[in-house]
Amino acid sequence: MKINKQELLDTVNKLMEKIGQDEAFARALAEKQTSAEVAEFLLANGIRISKDTIDAVIDMLKKEASGSAKVELSEDALDNVAAGMAVRPPSLARFVNWGGMY
Repeated sequence: MKINKQELLDTVNKLMEKIGQDEAFARALAEKQTSAEVAEFLLANGIRISKDTIDAVIDMLKKEASGSAKVELSEDALDNVAAGMAVRPPSLARFVNWGGMY
């Protein structure tokens, strides 16, 4: 399936903004069990992402996550890293196996 990257980026930005502003929305989204449920819920809330697109994004995230586990930073790169942690949206965590984190 071919995905329009700019359209997807715009949609994901809109979704992340909504998640950040509406805790009830974020919790309801995290409760969805399938990509079809996620797509239906998002559409009901004015965000159009098809089930196929959600599945394609999940596949891309899985591939990226499995490949990124093998990357090591150099000592110089480690010195330049700011403290903190990456936070993945709970709605995606349900669908992607992040190395057993969820």
